[in-house]
Amino acid sequence: MNKYVLNSLIFLITCFQFNIASAESWPQASDYFQSSLSKLGIVGGSAVFISNQGDSKSIHFGMADIDKGYPITDKTLYHWASITKTFTGIAIMQLRDQQKLKLSDPIIQYLPEITQFHNPYQNTGDITIEHLLTHSAGFRMSSFPFKTQSWQPHEPAEFSQLVAMFPYSEIKFNPGTQYSYSNLGINFLGEIIKRITGDSIESYIDKNIFKPLEMHTAYFNSTPFHLSKYRSNNYAFVNGKFMSGGPEFNTGITSANGGINASITDMTKYVLFLIGDDKKPIYDDVLKRTSLLEMWAPRLTTGTGKHQHIGLTFFNRQIYKQTYIGHTGSQKNFYSSMFINPEAKTGHLFVYNTSKLVPNQDGIKIATTMPTYRAIQSKLFGIMKKQHN
Repeated sequence: MNKYVLNSLIFLITCFQFNIASAESWPQASDYFQSSLSKLGIVGGSAVFISNQGDSKSIHFGMADIDKGYPITDKTLYHWASITKTFTGIAIMQLRDQQKLKLSDPIIQYLPEITQFHNPYQNTGDITIEHLLTHSAGFRMSSFPFKTQSWQPHEPAEFSQLVAMFPYSEIKFNPGTQYSYSNLGINFLGEIIKRITGDSIESYIDKNIFKPLEMHTAYFNSTPFHLSKYRSNNYAFVNGKFMSGGPEFNTGITSANGGINASITDMTKYVLFLIGDDKKPIYDDVLKRTSLLEMWAPRLTTGTGKHQHIGLTFFNRQIYKQTYIGHTGSQKNFYSSMFINPEAKTGHLFVYNTSKLVPNQDGIKIATTMPTYRAIQSKLFGIMKKQHN
């Protein structure tokens, strides 16, 4: 994940300002989603309003792949980037519920290599699994900030490559004292899962989340051949033209923080699991409701106001006395959002496949779609509101 995408992701997570319209409707929101993104030149995208009452609604527009002539449909396979982190968090909670780990366990119990980090606070042994889940361990944001050339791999392929840089890395603040978004910390959770279970994070999530939720088109990294005709390419605005980023890329050792590809149809199954349904016992087999509620409970403020908190990989936002739980994603020109309203039993997903980055007055590249992204999110939050009599 490069620094420009990381800047966009942090902007999504920490700078969102809510202005929910009380009279918002799906026709208004879906029309705005398509028309506003189309005006910006976005190649394609999808959005869905989700309800466990069976009245979900969706919209798809544009192209998944311009050169191949593939249109966006409900089968289009998008990259969901950092929304993956919530799957990794659920995987950790599954192991916790199976008594294979404790959230209070020091991570050096599983990753002794961590002691190679320079730590001016001299308390590396106090960093716990919960600190990783809440982005409060003190690790840097980027998993591998050492990529400097476009020809270099998208992400490191082996954990040993991360370890090689530990002596050149530092704990940036006293662990447990503040929130600071860290892809690296989430990838440490993926390695902990591998060392406990013997399965890679990709294999573990496939066995224990994708399969029981019947997410048959969800996968990591390269697209299975039988699904390749549905794979969305990604596009970046460069010198006035949209350039293809290529449909396939390998998230390598960073899969735990942002590796999932899936159709919006399959991601809807995940959102319905999060919303919950007592008539579907498989949901409790994936993770007990009490454990999900534990994940959603606010732990630390994210630094952007008292109404925005981090739980255990999920973000908790309190807006007009309504609670919204979820995560955003931004990687390889894909931008996405996933949130639920647990009280209203509603949710949303949206995603698009194009990035338009332009430098601001300080030379920092900013995604010009962000105002529209925030407006779309706001409109969907409005539809998701619990209506009180």
